[in-house]
Amino acid sequence: MRKTVLLAGILAASFSGMAWSADLQVRTAPMPAIMAYNWSGFYVGLNAGYTWSQNRTRYNYALDGAADAGDIAEFNAAGLVPLSFGGARGGFAGGAQLGYNYQFGSLLFGLEGDLQYLDSKRSASQVFKFADGVDDLSIVTAARSRLDWLGTVRTRVGLTFDRALIYATGGLAIGRAKDGTSMSSIGISNGVAYTGLWNGGKTGTRVGWALGGGVEYAITQSLSLKAEYLYYDLGTTRYAIAGGSSDPAEGFLGGVAKARLNGSLARVGLNWKFGAY
Repeated sequence: MRKTVLLAGILAASFSGMAWSADLQVRTAPMPAIMAYNWSGFYVGLNAGYTWSQNRTRYNYALDGAADAGDIAEFNAAGLVPLSFGGARGGFAGGAQLGYNYQFGSLLFGLEGDLQYLDSKRSASQVFKFADGVDDLSIVTAARSRLDWLGTVRTRVGLTFDRALIYATGGLAIGRAKDGTSMSSIGISNGVAYTGLWNGGKTGTRVGWALGGGVEYAITQSLSLKAEYLYYDLGTTRYAIAGGSSDPAEGFLGGVAKARLNGSLARVGLNWKFGAY
């Protein structure tokens, strides 16, 4: 009888443990699935960085009607006025951007527009002094170039790695530029007091292209940080240089300047994406 009671107790405890274990299994909650980051959607942002422009101005000079190609070559070789000015100048850049991304698998396609303020100014000058028994002249040539703002409309194509993005970008570039040249001369020519002044310039909107790339990382569901490089080329513009001097037989008529404007832009920015889950 005692053996029967003991066996019944053992069986009851065994079934009770099995029921408790099954109950624990039923009550254990599954781990929530981690969703991959989605880059699709509209966004706006701010950026700041550094720009350096590559400006070059070349000159074709004109002499009076009696001058031939040999006379012009001799004039150019004399170096009274420069044949070109060039150089790089850097400064602060800052602005805003807006755009839209569409993610398809790990691929991203997007369109972005931005507008930048640029502290991009360049000036160059040459002073030429000439003196002999009859003439004593100082000729100063100064050139200036400035890009006030730059806007771009670009496509973006990239690869996503969850919250990380690497992309290439390119498209249209538009900027407002101001270019100008002045030439002044003062002294004695042929034993007589002499002054001369020639100048010219052009201000306006110039259109070109931009190309670059960057990386971006989503810090939160809505906020992302990016670093980007752009090369821009706004092409070449031409303007006339005209003027005169106190010499009624002046043979220098001025000329035509051709100014090319291109440069680079390196910047970091923050984007805010709308509609983040």
